[in-house]
Amino acid sequence: MSDENQMLRENLEAQLERLVQQLSDLEECRSDMTDDEYNESKEDTVEQLKEFNDRLSKITAGCMTIHDNLSIMRLATSAAITKAFQTPSIIKMFAKNEPNALKDKRNQIERNMKLGKLSLEVGNRQKLEVLTALRHLGCELTDSDKMFIREETSKLQSSMPSNGFNISDSLNGFDFNMFLKLDDTTT
Repeated sequence: MSDENQMLRENLEAQLERLVQQLSDLEECRSDMTDDEYNESKEDTVEQLKEFNDRLSKITAGCMTIHDNLSIMRLATSAAITKAFQTPSIIKMFAKNEPNALKDKRNQIERNMKLGKLSLEVGNRQKLEVLTALRHLGCELTDSDKMFIREETSKLQSSMPSNGFNISDSLNGFDFNMFLKLDDTTT
């Protein structure tokens, strides 16, 4: 990869890092904000993510050399925009292509659920995010992981209105149904 492409990649990673941190900060400060302030700030951040995703689309369409290096980053931002991923730390690990960190996060989520530190609903949502990210990074999933994804995806599809999650969201060709699709030919 040329120095110019490397610098572009690093700048894009830094911008994504900033946006993910902004999402994380919003969640941490949510109790200090009014609903209107929180919603406005979150909408602004999502709009910035959309603009970032559009730039990634244009860049990857024009240059195959950096396409592979930015594809995961683009998928992660698309997932964040469509609310497929709601946990900033998972978005960050996915975008940075960190499968070991994601596996550690899955273990932490399962441990926290057993200890009662995470509710079943939040824990299962975060575990689904982690497993989906791992699958898209090409990691081998166990049969029980695949079954978990199927079951949780089915639950999401049947409870759309209650969680603000729109499984039919589409953004620049990002199809959430395909993002969560799990077939036996996919690891």
